[in-house]
Amino acid sequence: MTRPKLALIGIVNEESKQDFWGTMQRVAEIGYKGIEGGGELLKGDVKANMARFHEMGLQVATHSINKEQLRDEKLLDQVIREALALQTKDITFWWDVVDNREQLLRDAELYNAAGARMKAEGLRFCYHNHAHEFQNVFNGVYSLDILAEHTDPQHLYFRMDVAWITLGGADPAHILRKMAGRVPAIHLKDVYGTDEVGKWTAVGTGVVNIKESIEAATEIGVEWMTVEQDQLRNLTGIETATVSYLNLKEMGLL
Repeated sequence: MTRPKLALIGIVNEESKQDFWGTMQRVAEIGYKGIEGGGELLKGDVKANMARFHEMGLQVATHSINKEQLRDEKLLDQVIREALALQTKDITFWWDVVDNREQLLRDAELYNAAGARMKAEGLRFCYHNHAHEFQNVFNGVYSLDILAEHTDPQHLYFRMDVAWITLGGADPAHILRKMAGRVPAIHLKDVYGTDEVGKWTAVGTGVVNIKESIEAATEIGVEWMTVEQDQLRNLTGIETATVSYLNLKEMGLL
């Protein structure tokens, strides 16, 4: 079995604002194979930017979309054009409220329609979870499972965040295996405590079961695993990216 490729999201934002290309070079030198979010690459000559980016050994693992763009045909088409220009397979919607079952079913219709439009262009539409999809349960069923049940597996995939699953009270490895076939990517995040949200820490320095999560991801054919830390703790962005990479390598997971 082939391990998923390792990407990065968000952690080096401050460094990227100062020197995007220099920061990307450092990211590649650490050992990452891609990033999530390629907004900077859409500025100027996109083809030249992508050629330079690929020469570094990096890919765009996903593009992003918000709910307004999902609902508006012209805005959706624009996001699709951007994703194709970035040469990524995926477009990701990062989260939404899941307060009641009726709202979930309405959202499922929206996701199905948008996902069908993306599939027609060779793209995959992904939903990224937080904790509330596991904390909000209707008739004993997770909100996430309701979305999965009421959407076409070819129109909605899931970018599963192992830390948010843990904070939601579920086991990430179990959830990943249950969602096999619909998870092209996972987010690797860690926390040093689950008593409250916000105890983010470098991957491999907290309580999230990173090793078993990656083993499960590998089993089900996940393509990307993306290191993320919502807020930096005691290290800089580059330091956090480096430590997370080295911890994964030390665990034999790269």
